[in-house]
Amino acid sequence: LVSCFPLGITATARCPLDLGSWVACSQLRSLIPAGVVCALHWRVMTNINAFAPRAVFHSLQSCCKLDRRLALTPKEVPSFVGHPSPLTGRLSTRTLRAKRTLAMPKTTSLLGGIRNALGGGSKTPAGPKVDSDAYFSDNAPSWELLSEMVAAQRIELGAPAPDKETGPTNAQALRRTFGQPGEPRVKFYRDHSSWCPYCQKIWLQLEEKKIPYIVEKINMSCYGDKPRSFLAIAPGGALPVMELDGRVMTESAVIASALEREFPDNNPLMPAPNTKLHEAAQGLLRLERTLFSRWMMWLTSGWSDKENRAMFEEALDVVDEELARFGGPFFLGADLSLVDITFTPFLERMVASLAYYKGLRMVGTGRWANLEMWFAAMEARPTYRGMKSDFYTHCHDLPPQLGGCAPNQNPETAKIAAAIDGSDSASWRLPLPALTATSLEPISWPENPALDRLEAAAALVGNHAAVVRFAARG
Repeated sequence: LVSCFPLGITATARCPLDLGSWVACSQLRSLIPAGVVCALHWRVMTNINAFAPRAVFHSLQSCCKLDRRLALTPKEVPSFVGHPSPLTGRLSTRTLRAKRTLAMPKTTSLLGGIRNALGGGSKTPAGPKVDSDAYFSDNAPSWELLSEMVAAQRIELGAPAPDKETGPTNAQALRRTFGQPGEPRVKFYRDHSSWCPYCQKIWLQLEEKKIPYIVEKINMSCYGDKPRSFLAIAPGGALPVMELDGRVMTESAVIASALEREFPDNNPLMPAPNTKLHEAAQGLLRLERTLFSRWMMWLTSGWSDKENRAMFEEALDVVDEELARFGGPFFLGADLSLVDITFTPFLERMVASLAYYKGLRMVGTGRWANLEMWFAAMEARPTYRGMKSDFYTHCHDLPPQLGGCAPNQNPETAKIAAAIDGSDSASWRLPLPALTATSLEPISWPENPALDRLEAAAALVGNHAAVVRFAARG
């Protein structure tokens, strides 16, 4: 989980979700493009869907020699005294006083020195002792300066700020017109962090059909109370909700049908009624519910692991066969349909969660070849790439939604989980290898580390007020 904040020459900052642990960060020698070090819970604070750990660590690679996450528990906790917290991002010099005797390192690695100073131990030979109440200066740049640096990097890389209203799918967009005149007829209520799979279905449908809409973000029930204004129109509180010409609709299946009915000229996604393809689509939608049920049974159960796995794989075998029925790569053939959109959020979460909690790799092994081709076809679409999440996020946002996930006792499961979490001292070590279609977390499009760094920094700087509030919440 990642809290992000700009740091100067040397500083320590409390990791908000790590119960007393501290993260030590080394000197930042260049931008990322904005000189930001990140250590755990990015998505709550940045409110975007594409800000994955890899973007963060590509950023780290270019700015410092931090080669692993360091969660330190010092014997005596340092405190900020006499100056504002570095979380304010002001340019003025701030001082951190560590109330204990510090061993000053001879090495140029400030990270090793801070680790040693905080009691984490170090193999670096220590220099002379310094009396307690030693001071460290922090000259972190302001958020305004960081914003200017992001703008400069955009010019240098030829990557202008995204057009959130008419450009490619963007999780931060609150108004989407696709260049069409007039006020949008649709108001779409979805969750803040793009974690809700049912919201993702409607979001993807709106984007594929290019139906103009505006967004109001509402937290999921497992993350707090919903605003009264929302409960006034949707007393049940469930997401997603849609207002179409002022009419309120709930339930994703009802909303999806209404969008097809009310916008027939916007890229129809369902076959005409009373056709072979329409009948096939209805059967595939029932298959999606079967696969979902077996996934839930296995993911949330700590018993009958072998039997539950067999039942899930049986359903997945049928899905793989159905993907070849009309020639692929999509369920109804060469064109994307509402069937694909319905499967998308859950297949995405199955691939991540079953690897992490059950040790099953659904993609990248060749066992379900048609499914792999389907994912490649989906990832070729800018609409899906703009909302696709990452393994780490799904593995940790699902338990609060489901009431818990049950890992099995398979050693391979533990190995995969450690790799996803970065706790194996290898998988998050810099430099990171490129992700491919056969990686543990597979992707079918090439990475661009420079643009990834820019995206990560721009998202953080653009949402810095929420970042500060979250990181300093106590």
